[in-house]
Amino acid sequence: MDAERVGKAILLALTVMLFAALGGFAAWFHAGVPPGCTDPRTLAMVHESFVRHHLPPSTQIVAIRTLAGGPLALRFVCQAQLIGIRRTDLPPDTPVPGEITYTSQLTDHRTRHEVTVRIEPLLRWEKAQ
Repeated sequence: MDAERVGKAILLALTVMLFAALGGFAAWFHAGVPPGCTDPRTLAMVHESFVRHHLPPSTQIVAIRTLAGGPLALRFVCQAQLIGIRRTDLPPDTPVPGEITYTSQLTDHRTRHEVTVRIEPLLRWEKAQ
């Protein structure tokens, strides 16, 4: 009976160490997860891209959805609707963009936050020849 107790104690100790190691790994990995779709840092970078895309200052994003990503994600893929864009604020023959897809990820060994933005329909500033 003594050997049985020792065996159970060893098994219990190994189980506790395994769960502690898994919990420690998850905590370490989670510390390197990029900011999510609605994180203020991500949204600030998305709004900065509006300037590069020459969208009017009244442009806002609403109905933000996470398409991919989670607590242990390496990146988040997000989608939202664009509002506040008037046709008169855009060059002639430019479609009014209605949807935005953006990706939030960490680069350079998880030290730099990067957001890539795609606006649909694609903005055209000149007619194709």
